[in-house]
Amino acid sequence: MDQDSSTAISGRTGFKSEALSQSPKKANILIVDDRPDKLLAMVTIIEELGQNIVTAASGREALRCLLNQEFAVILLDVNMPGMDGFETAVLIRERRRLENVPIIFISAISDADTHVSRGYSLGAVDYILAPIVPEILRAKVSVFVELYKITEQVRAQAEDLRLAHSGLEARVKQRTEQLAATNEALQIEVRERQRAEESLLQLNLDLEQRVSDRTAELRLANQELEAFAYSIAHDLRAPFRHIHSYAELLQEEYAEALAPEARAYLTRIGTKSREMGQMVDDLLSLFSVARGKFDRAPVELGDLVQKIISDIKGDILDREIIWQIGQFPMLKCNYALIRQVLDNLISNAVKYTRPRSPAHIELGSFRENGEEVCYVRDDGVGFDMKSADRLFGVFQRLHRSEEFEGTGVGLALASRIIRKHGGRIWAEGKVDRGATFYFTLGQ
Repeated sequence: MDQDSSTAISGRTGFKSEALSQSPKKANILIVDDRPDKLLAMVTIIEELGQNIVTAASGREALRCLLNQEFAVILLDVNMPGMDGFETAVLIRERRRLENVPIIFISAISDADTHVSRGYSLGAVDYILAPIVPEILRAKVSVFVELYKITEQVRAQAEDLRLAHSGLEARVKQRTEQLAATNEALQIEVRERQRAEESLLQLNLDLEQRVSDRTAELRLANQELEAFAYSIAHDLRAPFRHIHSYAELLQEEYAEALAPEARAYLTRIGTKSREMGQMVDDLLSLFSVARGKFDRAPVELGDLVQKIISDIKGDILDREIIWQIGQFPMLKCNYALIRQVLDNLISNAVKYTRPRSPAHIELGSFRENGEEVCYVRDDGVGFDMKSADRLFGVFQRLHRSEEFEGTGVGLALASRIIRKHGGRIWAEGKVDRGATFYFTLGQ
């Protein structure tokens, strides 16, 4: 393969990711391997991420590609003739612009421990041994693509704030001169603008520091989803909270001065920013469960169910619900996580039986095929079984938000928790005839 044989490939768009869908610009992924068959295999795996894939058949060809393009991640074969993967990595790290680009080594060499140790010493973020598992490789690459895009978004925001600060500084100076020449009473407004300028400058400095911290974290990242959750917490959570706070402040201070239509828009801004903040919180819980470790202890599920129902009853005093609570076993699980599962399922049953009066909710368990099966059944609006496969997906909703509130993350979180316990969760239902959710804990 010659110098012009490196190829950019636009992959299919089968990979689902909230972070990737928010950025229209595709990231570049560099795959380096001297064997065409291995290159084709890895391209086939990675192209489902829908990004730009660039291939190189040697270390030198890879270095030429890196001179002209930026890459979110490099997949680098270790055993190549001439310049091997380790030598290529050394030359990459010598370039200041490339010292933070994540490198994943791919190898089938039998002396695994020695090569893995050397790979990490050269600054690799991961080391994958053949045979390659497509899902694992695709998941690892997708995390670094997401982290790359988030970093680029943060940089763009920092530049926007810098330009905004520069423009605001010039306007404040001009206004200050005008106000000084007019009357003393307007000096209060000048001081407020100066304070706003200082706040904006501090925000800009904080953001630059966060960008610097993020770069260092990415260089040391071994836990991809933990880094991703950290990025969401700092890059999305705070701005949504700020938007909501500013919307409330405008309503409190300037509502009377606004037209009715403007007040309505302001109310919608506050509502949507609060909903987005809740979605971010739910996502963080989802990733926390996916990566976290937990302890198990014997838990009386019957007592836990009674506590949850007691808490819920205090919030639905205007509802008429007939509860039928059966027997529950004592199972070894994580108390806090299983409480989240049961609270979600029971709260959903209460929510989706809202049109019924009285509503009927039944909870219990039974033994089947050697394991305990717990269930929550209701006579609410139900769902079409044709859409059952969407129930436990992130942001998947079978009912309009105008009818029933929610972020679409609760059942996905419950599914993750159950799977972490080694169990399974599924549902049955009919439209307008109610639904039943079942789960086991792998015991």
